[in-house]
Amino acid sequence: MFEPGHVLGDRYEIEGLLGQGGMAHVFAAHDRHLDRSVALKVLRPHLTETDAERFRREIQALARLSHPGIVTIFDLGVGSEWVYFAMERIDGGVFTDLGPFEDDLGSQTRFLRAAVTVAETLGYVHQLGMVHRDLTPRNILMSSRGAPKLMDFGLVQLTESSRELTKTGFTLGTPHYMAPEQATGGMTDATTDIYAFGAVLYRTVTGESAFDAANDQAVLYRHVYDNAVPAIERNPLVPDDLSELIASMLEKTPERRPRSAFAIAETLRAILRSQEDLAASRAAGGASRTSSYSTGPVAHRALREAWRIRLERGPQWPAGLAALDGFILAGLRSDTLAVLRARDGGRVARFELQDEVDQVPVRTGQQLWVSTRDGALSEISWPSGRTNWRGEDVDAAGLAALGTDLLLTRRDGLMERWLPNKSVRWSYALEAATELPPIVHAGQAMAIDTHGMLIAVDLSDGRETFRVGLEAQPAQAAASQGILLLQERSGEIHGFALRSREVMWSFGLEGDTYGSPAIAGGRVYATSWAGSLVCISLEHGDAIWSRELGAAVTASPTVAAGRVWVVTEAGSLHGFEASDGREVDVRSISSAPIQAPALPVGGRLLVASTDGTVVAFD
Repeated sequence: MFEPGHVLGDRYEIEGLLGQGGMAHVFAAHDRHLDRSVALKVLRPHLTETDAERFRREIQALARLSHPGIVTIFDLGVGSEWVYFAMERIDGGVFTDLGPFEDDLGSQTRFLRAAVTVAETLGYVHQLGMVHRDLTPRNILMSSRGAPKLMDFGLVQLTESSRELTKTGFTLGTPHYMAPEQATGGMTDATTDIYAFGAVLYRTVTGESAFDAANDQAVLYRHVYDNAVPAIERNPLVPDDLSELIASMLEKTPERRPRSAFAIAETLRAILRSQEDLAASRAAGGASRTSSYSTGPVAHRALREAWRIRLERGPQWPAGLAALDGFILAGLRSDTLAVLRARDGGRVARFELQDEVDQVPVRTGQQLWVSTRDGALSEISWPSGRTNWRGEDVDAAGLAALGTDLLLTRRDGLMERWLPNKSVRWSYALEAATELPPIVHAGQAMAIDTHGMLIAVDLSDGRETFRVGLEAQPAQAAASQGILLLQERSGEIHGFALRSREVMWSFGLEGDTYGSPAIAGGRVYATSWAGSLVCISLEHGDAIWSRELGAAVTASPTVAAGRVWVVTEAGSLHGFEASDGREVDVRSISSAPIQAPALPVGGRLLVASTDGTVVAFD
């Protein structure tokens, strides 16, 4: 229709084609009058009157709407040959790029906050008596700052005055996201959009459509007659409450769906709060091991000591602290799992074990999994402390929760997914033994053996998806936003893109490294035995800032509420602003080494040294 360089309306210089549909082309363009980038939607010539009416309806609908969650219309152009409108250009991808749902708080927060915005935007549209009727991932675009924008209102229904488009047999929309009543040509209302949004959420959190088939008619048939597999079954990292919300949005009968998009927004906010609370119960913040948390001491002042206690012995690397239901779990070198009250440090329970705890305990449902140095793995009921089962020779190298399932790597070179009854859903034999925990990201479980071979398998069935060799002694890894951070013990870090399966960048730390790097806000925070803390770009691997700590570091850094906390072998705690590396606090905790990462719990930060000193800071 137009080539780059063409000027439309003596104002808009065409830069390229963004997309096209049955009735219009969308072009990237430059607004010469206001010197800004825009998107131009241009009606195809010689269309039917029905298509032209849909185009006019889209312009009218957008002109009525003023909301930060809706793409803004700037200008309408009507000439002798072309009808078009100019709108803001959105360059950040589509909504489903936020998925699948991961086990790290950063990606969960991005997804859930975006979902809240979409729900509130739908609520606004519905309050005006309008129904979108074509809510799909391609119609929910993401800005460069991660804010979703609804667009393409060509099928909008004005519920009080435009019944002619809902006559029986007249079906418009996108099959994979179409409510049953829309698929059968029935009447549509706000719950039709709620169903479509449920289908979009399903596709985002699982990576798969709720219903798929060989052709559009078969897809529509399944929307009308089949029930979707629960999202949690497709992706075990999806929380129960989120899976149930999506299922309610996909109810066949409109009356059984949530009646308000605003109510969906409130439920999504509650799910986000729940995930923030749960982050402290997961080793390294989750199976992606980003060591990033949204909670922690307030950022405008120095730390204040809330309480300090002394246990007989403290956690030793790679063991550490975890938080559950207002309690702190500390795996001690005295063959004990200590349970403390988070509010005052009072010791409320002592779970006796056969040997020293060697990893952070993992919770699946109401069960705790505790690994000890003698190779045993114990299943303990929470909060009673009763040992339900003990496997003497599991010899776990690392554990991760997959909903109610357990993912583990074993030092004999196996990676396995266990069901709640401890039967093995799948097992994969690595090429050599492993001493590192598994990483879960982008629908894959990944393990690194002692020869430096990374092997990734499909999380659902254990089928190998790819492998890549480090050719060096590996250290703990982490993953975020589709990028896996592969570390060598010597301090070399590689940013590996999971989609292209290529190394994007490499960065060398001074000194050996043991703990995994922390990842937050598109930045990587890494420490080494040489006593340095470095902040680098996740996307490019460029150094942003660095600080010298004056002591060796074994534990992973912790990012909490915008600050980076690092503990050292000299028994000190250091705090820095995550944005610019400005030092905000330094404390001497003990004369003994600290090898367990600092743990944020609510508005507090917990630190435990190997001599048993445990301190909580506000």
